[in-house]
Amino acid sequence: MKAAPTIGGDSRVARVPAAPKMRCRTNSRRGLTDLSGPSYPPVEAACRVLEVLRAVNDLRIAKINVVHEITGIPKPTVVRMLETLMAQGYVARDNMCGGYRVTHKVQDLASGYDGVNRVIETARPFCIDLTRRINWPIGLGVPDGDAVAIKFWTGTISPWAHTNTVLGLRPDFHNSAMGRAYLAFCSREERERRIEALVNESGEPFTPQEKTSLRTILARARMDGFAIRNPRTPPYRTSTIGLPLRENGEVRAVISVSVYRTAIRPHELYPKVIEPALKTVADIEAALAFINNSNPSLPNETRAEMEPGF
Repeated sequence: MKAAPTIGGDSRVARVPAAPKMRCRTNSRRGLTDLSGPSYPPVEAACRVLEVLRAVNDLRIAKINVVHEITGIPKPTVVRMLETLMAQGYVARDNMCGGYRVTHKVQDLASGYDGVNRVIETARPFCIDLTRRINWPIGLGVPDGDAVAIKFWTGTISPWAHTNTVLGLRPDFHNSAMGRAYLAFCSREERERRIEALVNESGEPFTPQEKTSLRTILARARMDGFAIRNPRTPPYRTSTIGLPLRENGEVRAVISVSVYRTAIRPHELYPKVIEPALKTVADIEAALAFINNSNPSLPNETRAEMEPGF
């Protein structure tokens, strides 16, 4: 990969390699949700404009010859692309510093991409890999009001998925594995606030006894490192394990694994399901830490906002 030094420092901006040639296809592989398999060949001009914008963003003040060295794009083309970006308001010519710089408008490009989306995007290839290794469906969820919103599910590639409608479900906080995993590992203040707001199956606020029972369950989950769904709630033929996904020491998402009770013996559950899931969570958290360390300017509140679970 070609790289060139930036202005006033040793950091280098790598040129993104050209995408391989491919035939047009109308559908991606079943269950594939990563960004590496586009259906159509890329528009070369669009790729080059993004290369130029990325280079200007990294350089802070970009000169035409340096953008050319970084991207390999001919200088006349660089000029035309910079002028186009200026016309759209994303780049400005800075005559004081003698180069080009990005404007505040580039922030609009990230307005639809919050920390939750970033964490899910980071986690889902790991979840796909886990399902391919253990065959059971994996869920990713985040807190959403009084329940957990499932943002991603690998049931489409699991040979043992018990339903294909999981993305429409909203697991609660006190019975579901996802909800229990979140409550067990979130801050004490948030945990108590959510427990005080819980209602039972009769629609009544939790009694003191119900609150004490739930706190005991959550304490055990913190000791184990995972939570298990209330076995007295449907679907009765499955068991679900929930695990917290943390970033910067805080729970950003929850992950779940569902198995048929009759398909796996109790003593096999930990080595065959829970242990691989814990390892996957550790890998995801390591990836998030690497991303954060690679982007030291990323605000803490933006670095962490997602939650998977099931």
